[in-house]
Amino acid sequence: MVDNQIATSIRKRRKFTKPSSSAVRAVLSAFLTVPEDEVQLESFASYQGYYTKIWFALAQGEQLENLQPLTDEHIRIIVEEITKVSMDGSACHRPVLREALWKEPHFPASSNSIDQLNRKIELSLRLWLVLSIRDGYASTKKSIAWDDTTSLQDFITKQFRKPKLLSPLNEKIFDFVLPDNFTVIKVRRYSGIEIEWTSSFSEHLDLNRENRTLKVFRMKHYVYGLRKSKIEMIPNEVIDEYIKTMNLLFPSSDPKTQKFLRKRLKKQSFGMEGPVGYPGPLYLSDFHFWRDRLSTLYAEFCQPPPSMTQLFNDRRNVLQWYTFWFAVLIVGLTLVFGIISSVTAGLSTKFAYEALLLAREAADSSRACPPVACGLVKM
Repeated sequence: MVDNQIATSIRKRRKFTKPSSSAVRAVLSAFLTVPEDEVQLESFASYQGYYTKIWFALAQGEQLENLQPLTDEHIRIIVEEITKVSMDGSACHRPVLREALWKEPHFPASSNSIDQLNRKIELSLRLWLVLSIRDGYASTKKSIAWDDTTSLQDFITKQFRKPKLLSPLNEKIFDFVLPDNFTVIKVRRYSGIEIEWTSSFSEHLDLNRENRTLKVFRMKHYVYGLRKSKIEMIPNEVIDEYIKTMNLLFPSSDPKTQKFLRKRLKKQSFGMEGPVGYPGPLYLSDFHFWRDRLSTLYAEFCQPPPSMTQLFNDRRNVLQWYTFWFAVLIVGLTLVFGIISSVTAGLSTKFAYEALLLAREAADSSRACPPVACGLVKM
């Protein structure tokens, strides 16, 4: 009990040192397989934030104690070893990777048990491939783990499965152009769905209908860097489709979208500027890996607005929108004229009643006054 309290106290007092620019540049060089002098850190501001956040989370918890010794250099060496094995297309298996790392001066077997080395490998993969691999801080708790029986390539491929192909006739239901107004701005306006940024690539376009939130993977520029890497860890088709979804939902030519990003992201771009231009009309059938999530979002987008606020702003069907507002106008005028008629009728009734009272008072006065008193009898 006392030991736990001491450990907790030490963690609270532990100071966190932000990774230096040179360390991040060296790591990005290994991750993207490019020379260090070609890494422009300002283009990876979003990734630097993610990288720092992971190290900060580790420093505040027990995980860093279990992973010691661990530095940026350890991460770089692990990724470079995986790259070396995978460069010629060979499969990378974890037992073979461990044996290779134990031969490195940074990973002596005396201070790197199988479990400790596995944890370091998983952390390196999490930082490199932006997937929730054994992630105790995953936002949706959808943590995944690599084992000793599956190659790294197969493990990653399983995270991005293509949907089962339907018959040619049924496949035609996806053969339509996604409209230009299918953007994040319109999704928020018409469907009441808010954006939740995620740092896990596999969570991209995960829609929560109950909370009305859509997860969007924000590090577009970094993933595009992985696409240009010398080795293909995440399938290029997956990244290409991801870029298309971002170009569709966040068009760079739309001023309202750019205003939204500036407001929500403030000083950080999160890679939303994107290195790829808008590719032109997109068919839903162009997507395979992200089709299910994209079609779910589009179906939600096409539903009637869930609230009156969204209904007032919904101009997707111009005729329907004008019909709605014409009906609102008619109802409004009917209510106004009804109120005016009610007020007029009330006033008329009031005036008639007052006239009746005056007439009765005059009649009563006439009966109460004798002829002599009234000067009507001649003497």
